[in-house]
Amino acid sequence: MYKLYIEKNISSANLLQKVLKEYAINDEIIYNNYGKPYLKNKELYFNISHSYEYTVLVISNKEIGVDIEKITMRKKVMEKICNEEEKALIKTAEDFTKIWVKKECYTKYLGIGLSYGLENVDTLKLPNFIIKKRDDYFIAIYGDDLKNS
Repeated sequence: MYKLYIEKNISSANLLQKVLKEYAINDEIIYNNYGKPYLKNKELYFNISHSYEYTVLVISNKEIGVDIEKITMRKKVMEKICNEEEKALIKTAEDFTKIWVKKECYTKYLGIGLSYGLENVDTLKLPNFIIKKRDDYFIAIYGDDLKNS
């Protein structure tokens, strides 16, 4: 189970503080070796992303990742991060952005971020993502509790 928060014109820190207050959680935030934040007592897992005016935060009782990107076509990025099968599926900026958010979301779920290398994420071989659209943005969510759902 997860809950997604989407807000405009709010910092990541302020959105996290707002959500933790909603859940009456006053726990220390710690970071793994790659900078992914966690609650020290792991009462909840969370992940944050932002793009332009939007900030998204997802919480879950299990490991989770989220990414938001404005819909855009970046051919140079596509050539670098997509495998041949993914490239064959990309016909529009929306197609590209869906793959891009999945890749970033998955590396954030793993807790290693971009150091993993987006080119190493094969979105066609991963189990279920949740994809949402808000205005001109796509949001991807990936987590332990979403697998095989």
